[in-house]
Amino acid sequence: MVADIQSGTRGIWAMLAFKEGWRQHFDVSMDGFVRSFMAVLYALPAFILLIISANHVLPEFSGNPGAQVSLTGAIGQYARIWLLFPVIAFVVVNVLGLKGGFSAWVVVHNWAVFVLLHVQALFWLLAAAGIANAQALGLMLALYQILRLMVHWRVAAGTLGLHWGLAAGAACIPLVIDALIVYGFASASGG
Repeated sequence: MVADIQSGTRGIWAMLAFKEGWRQHFDVSMDGFVRSFMAVLYALPAFILLIISANHVLPEFSGNPGAQVSLTGAIGQYARIWLLFPVIAFVVVNVLGLKGGFSAWVVVHNWAVFVLLHVQALFWLLAAAGIANAQALGLMLALYQILRLMVHWRVAAGTLGLHWGLAAGAACIPLVIDALIVYGFASASGG
């Protein structure tokens, strides 16, 4: 467990720093593909901390005393985070004719999500601890969205072997579909 987490996070940081040899941190075989989904369990404590922290500050920051993420909502969010991407990635690599890139894209993506969830949990924890006010949290979350886009772009470029422009498009497809789902449900529920 610890070795997988170490290797995955080191690989993500090396990839983001454009270091040679970052790929050696990832096992993109079928066994490595399956094992990369252990990141779902490894990231769960950070996600729980994120939700607890968010529920602590949402009533105050939103001005709505009843604002919170429900257990059902949290479970749905966590499932969406981990299950939506592999399905969309499968379609994208098949449309682009990159069938060999699917495993690498998903493996590296899973470890990128592991890292990104910890970053986001830190932001919410800073707010819950009273270190960051609503404006600071809003700024951090806005910057996080930009960081998230850049990480997904780098993952697509590094694993699919695409030109940067095409990699940006490939990276944005799952993010746009995710946003449509999130904001579609929010609109449908009146939120």
